Amino acid sequence: MRQDKDLVFKLRRDGKSYREIQDEINISRSTLCDWFRNEEWSTHIKRNNITKNIKLSTERLELLHIGRSRMLADKYKQVEIEAEKEFQIFIKDPLFIAGLMIYAGEGDKRSNNMSRVSNSEFYIHKIFIKFAEKYLYITKENIKIALIIYPDLDPNECTNKWSGEVGISISNFHKTQVIKGKEKTKKLQYGVGISIISSIVVVKKKILKWLELSSRLEF
Repeated sequence: MRQDKDLVFKLRRDGKSYREIQDEINISRSTLCDWFRNEEWSTHIKRNNITKNIKLSTERLELLHIGRSRMLADKYKQVEIEAEKEFQIFIKDPLFIAGLMIYAGEGDKRSNNMSRVSNSEFYIHKIFIKFAEKYLYITKENIKIALIIYPDLDPNECTNKWSGEVGISISNFHKTQVIKGKEKTKKLQYGVGISIISSIVVVKKKILKWLELSSRLEF
């Protein structure tokens, strides 16, 4: 029998886990399991350790969440400061104003991380895409297009037409959505297009900050 068994039992009674005992004494886990298998008091300690570890893990996760939230808050605050500085420079550029006005009228304001413009006119999307490239540093490869059409329109024809007009690759088009409403046909020859910049919170916050600043301008 091992000479250190008394010490092992003392450590276990003190509430030590198997791992903690192994760190102090060179002993295998299988030996520990064998020694304490029929000890009811050891089972009780095991339950207590599990509860304690769950609590510690929860507290660690909460601290990580708080730390991440603070880090993101600082990051987004910095984005707003940067947006204010850029606004003072870009405000003199007609393309910047045009892009903002398009977003003010046709853009999604609700989503936290998605910037979308919906319109049936190609030129509206072309202006927004140029705006995104020049002021948000978004390449065309990161811009998606979604189409909404009525049943009388051909999906492939509409996709090809939109791709050619706005300069976005067909591979960047989402599956075309066909609306079956009360009216099966509409005069929109190529449907409604939606230009999408997705999953970039910083971009959305910049656009919204620029819109806020533009609303304060006096003309």
